[in-house]
Amino acid sequence: LQDADTPACDLELIDRLQAQWDLFGQYYDLVKSVAFQINGDRNRRIWINVAAAYAMDQDGNGARKVAVPKADGTAVTAMLPLFILIPMVPVAVEDYRRRGFSEKEIKDLMFGFQDGIRLVQLHTGMPGVDATYYDWLMLFAKAMIFQNEGLQFELRQLPEDMVYIKNKHTGQVVGLRNGGMVHRSGLAILGSACYEDAEGAFEAAFHEDIQNIYGHLCTGAIIEPEEKMFSKAQWEVFIRPGDDCLSIHIPRGVDISVETMEQHFVYGRKVATERYPEYKPVAFYGYSWILNPKLVQIVGPNSKIAGLLDLFIKSPQKSDGSSVFSFVFDRKPEKYEDLPEDSRLRRGLKKLYLNGDCIHPYAGIILR
Repeated sequence: LQDADTPACDLELIDRLQAQWDLFGQYYDLVKSVAFQINGDRNRRIWINVAAAYAMDQDGNGARKVAVPKADGTAVTAMLPLFILIPMVPVAVEDYRRRGFSEKEIKDLMFGFQDGIRLVQLHTGMPGVDATYYDWLMLFAKAMIFQNEGLQFELRQLPEDMVYIKNKHTGQVVGLRNGGMVHRSGLAILGSACYEDAEGAFEAAFHEDIQNIYGHLCTGAIIEPEEKMFSKAQWEVFIRPGDDCLSIHIPRGVDISVETMEQHFVYGRKVATERYPEYKPVAFYGYSWILNPKLVQIVGPNSKIAGLLDLFIKSPQKSDGSSVFSFVFDRKPEKYEDLPEDSRLRRGLKKLYLNGDCIHPYAGIILR
């Protein structure tokens, strides 16, 4: 741990990262200005030194546990979490190099930092790194992410909410919900926005014994309310929570046609196998508002979104229903009536929210 009076922000490192990787882009002067202010504030300097030392010593999941403070409307608090990440960038660069990434590939990945600052500005009106984008940029700071033509692959483990079983004879794979109270409609996890009414809710628990597997199927758009039994003579647990996966992230503007996505899957599998041999991904994983089946009613069954949805074995996730505003409308409005209607998707989403419904993210896997 550095001495409390040691500057937290290495100005020479900031200059070097900007010169080599254009790490901060148009925000370079702002980053330098905030760094000077942090170095002149003993309390913030101590906090950054402690937080950065802790994060450097942890893996990506551990480093994400740092509780970053909320911005108070000043540039310093808006940018503060960035300075936990900056010291890790040289380590990440060397990790990427060791794994065989080219200098161009690394520079393209490092663009994530200035893009993250830009997106926070887009969503909040002020450039910065909030808690969400601190978690996101940690993937780059720990070399846990790579990309292909914009689509990004994160190396992670499957979360706890689903178990996937496979028919030993036909090869069919189905998903079973692994815990949680589900709204009676099966369309959302109880407590999600628009789905708070507990009447008729059911618990979707997974369990097994020597002979059978028990659980609630996730079919298409819903979690089925009736528990079903699957004989182990015919079925086996195929994928469990904690198994390695490649999580896909789809930035705005990326082609999501099935043909292009299939090419991405081939690329992602190849890179993971050759450059991250310690990972053994069993599937591709997705978590996004764009996987909500209600979108097909808006964009149509022949749309690219509909084609992407068909690839996933998926399940609804608990949420406040607001993520769609950041990704489709840039930020949540004070009134839904103020939402723009300049595209088919925006018009449909505006109508849906005005009618009292919500779009929640779905998560699921693709077997390739």
